[in-house]
Amino acid sequence: MLKIIETERLYLRQFITEDASHFFAMNNDPEVIRYTGDPPFTNQDAAHKFITNYDAYAKYGLGRYAVIRKEDDTFLGWCGLKYHPDKRVVDIGYRFYKNYWNKGYATESARGCIQYAFNVLKYPSLVAHAAVNNKSSHNVLEKCGMDIVKEIDYDGQRVLLYKLENSLYDLKNITAEDTWPVRHPVLRAGRPLEDVYMEADEKESTFHLGIYFKDQIVGVASFMKDHNPIFKGVQSRLRGMAVLPEYRKRGLAAMLLKRGEEILRSKGQDVLWFNARIAAVNFYKEQGYTTFGSEFDIPKVGPHYVMKKQL
Repeated sequence: MLKIIETERLYLRQFITEDASHFFAMNNDPEVIRYTGDPPFTNQDAAHKFITNYDAYAKYGLGRYAVIRKEDDTFLGWCGLKYHPDKRVVDIGYRFYKNYWNKGYATESARGCIQYAFNVLKYPSLVAHAAVNNKSSHNVLEKCGMDIVKEIDYDGQRVLLYKLENSLYDLKNITAEDTWPVRHPVLRAGRPLEDVYMEADEKESTFHLGIYFKDQIVGVASFMKDHNPIFKGVQSRLRGMAVLPEYRKRGLAAMLLKRGEEILRSKGQDVLWFNARIAAVNFYKEQGYTTFGSEFDIPKVGPHYVMKKQL
């Protein structure tokens, strides 16, 4: 039994097969699943199959967790995190036996999960979804400091989308030299430090962005004026985008890109283009960029595509 999180009254652990009976019972209470959009399990075997097939811990390093009361090891419900690879975001969710509602357990466990996601897993933000009429869930999320973003359709129902930013992160303008601790190990590993320098780094029109976790710089990107003859308009080029390996798949690169695009628009730029490594092409497509021409090779670096977005 692997405990993940501890709070004053509770501990949260990974699911075990014995939890199947609780999942079956909770999901067969119409009041418990009223706002979830989930159907009840057809039988105990279906609940058991769900538990045994639950692979989020191994796949993403996080998941939903059983909420256990410390004083008597009672199973109260579940609370935890869910990674959405298509959007590269993590949501927080919870579900409890009706007998344990209105006792602060949902808020306490959710706060524990938020601290775990921000301090240990180092995610820059969390989202949550609560059905429009689910006032109890809104209260929990608001007590946890989450803010309403907008009303959306989610899993076939109207919900309020909530979001909470991790205050341990700071995205700011930096110098070219500040980018080196990330550029060098990620983009120029095994090569001399001077290889991280780019000719346009010190130009007045160039700006560099960095994301810090606490006091450590963990992601960087540089934006510089550069004209590609295959495109029209006032152009800038992205170079040196990099995130340290232990901070990847957390949405940091998208944050850097979004901030850079905002700055470029404010400066009257029309186009952002760059040479994208093959491994990153799908990520940039998700951000609205398009490939142009054929694959080509950059010596000592590898195969690339030219990519572009109209700002």
